[in-house]
Amino acid sequence: MIKIATKSHTIILTLVMVVTLLSACANTSNSDTAKPAFEPRSLVERQERYSHGSILSEDTIRKLFHESRKLVSDHTGADLEHIQLVFASDEQISEEVEVETRRLIDSQFTNSSFASHFLSSVMSSQSGTYAALFATKRQQVMLSSELLSHYMSSVADEVATQQAAVQALLIHELVHAADDVTYSIHENRTLNFRASFAQSATFEGHAQWMTRRICAEVACTTGLNALDSFMFGRGTSTNQLPQSVQAVSRNVLEYSYVEGERFLRNIAARPDGKRLIKKLLSNPPKDPIQILNPASYPDIKREQRNQQLLKATADVDHHWREQPWTMVETSPLKGVNLRADPGKRRAAVDGFTRLITSMVAAQLYNQDAPEQPPIELTLMQTDRKNTAVLFAETLHNNAVSDFADTARYTAAIDELPDTPKVSLVLTTDRLEDDKVYYSAVASLDTFVIQTSGLGGEANDYVDFSIDALTNIYQRKAQSNL
Repeated sequence: MIKIATKSHTIILTLVMVVTLLSACANTSNSDTAKPAFEPRSLVERQERYSHGSILSEDTIRKLFHESRKLVSDHTGADLEHIQLVFASDEQISEEVEVETRRLIDSQFTNSSFASHFLSSVMSSQSGTYAALFATKRQQVMLSSELLSHYMSSVADEVATQQAAVQALLIHELVHAADDVTYSIHENRTLNFRASFAQSATFEGHAQWMTRRICAEVACTTGLNALDSFMFGRGTSTNQLPQSVQAVSRNVLEYSYVEGERFLRNIAARPDGKRLIKKLLSNPPKDPIQILNPASYPDIKREQRNQQLLKATADVDHHWREQPWTMVETSPLKGVNLRADPGKRRAAVDGFTRLITSMVAAQLYNQDAPEQPPIELTLMQTDRKNTAVLFAETLHNNAVSDFADTARYTAAIDELPDTPKVSLVLTTDRLEDDKVYYSAVASLDTFVIQTSGLGGEANDYVDFSIDALTNIYQRKAQSNL
């Protein structure tokens, strides 16, 4: 999949990006019912809409497609003769994305009406953002006629440069096709938002890594650079903190493409790199943070600790864990910018992988209130108690505004009176629209939790945080967490 970062204002941005990244990554499908081939208007017809820059003819693009298909087949060993190229409208591409997106969303929610509302929120912000994707059921590489024209117009007028740009795009999608043929990505994917992040980085990273290798042989590296510029707009990017919604969108994409490629490149460089890549593509990691730390792959113990954190949270005795509420796992990385500043990237990776020994995130949705924002959860285990205190204070400071009220609490674990007490700080921020934003940050031993959201009662955030940490701490001895 090649997706362009665009501005979006939906409250479920993180999940939107997860859904769209994976659903069109290498396994966008349609229903099992076969559909006729598309018959869109040609690029020649569309060329009149763009006055700047020349545009390659369809015949030239098809020639590049056949050449690229053979290149990818030769490099991967996958038979791709049945894969076809179609020029499609944005509406047709959106239909492909929506079907697979619904499959993922329906697996996360028990209320079909809420799931449909959620899907609508996701798709409303995604139309016209896909330049290309591989559609599994159709066995087609779909190119957006609209965005393809913009893409070529963004490249220098030299025909050779435009050809390289389009060839890089085609090779990327054909690597997705080869991975699907070889590893049955569509059939084997994990229908889970958190896992989707790591899976997206795995397959997008592999496609980028393979494309770079092939382009080095056939002189289309300039096209890969043009593709990067078109997707991320490096000339105008900034490293804002806190980042805007648009920056978060771009950074989530960069996680999949840039960090994913870095991950694959490092795995390939290991002595048993070929075997590890096969293992990786057959069974991608479920922890998004694993992508940042290729040297530790496969970090089975960390994922076990992650699962213990998630289970302890799921077992909290609280009305947020009862119908109509539901919890979905998400990525703890959100939109962290790891590319713009190498020094900050190294510090961030060190924090996520060494100081934080386990980290998960989740969102709690009230399925009877589709317009209500989710409750956000972030949980972590650190290397020592002092580190947990440090991260708890950092999370709190990031949540505090100039006008927020702050209250501090301590709570003993009743069943274990000799254990350390839970230390919690609650931030209450009354916003201009009469809404109230709560953030509860609590620590106990080496564990930290942040529970935040709009609305509800302050006690809900406090009680949930304390109960979750109590569960986690009580399981520590039993599971060597």
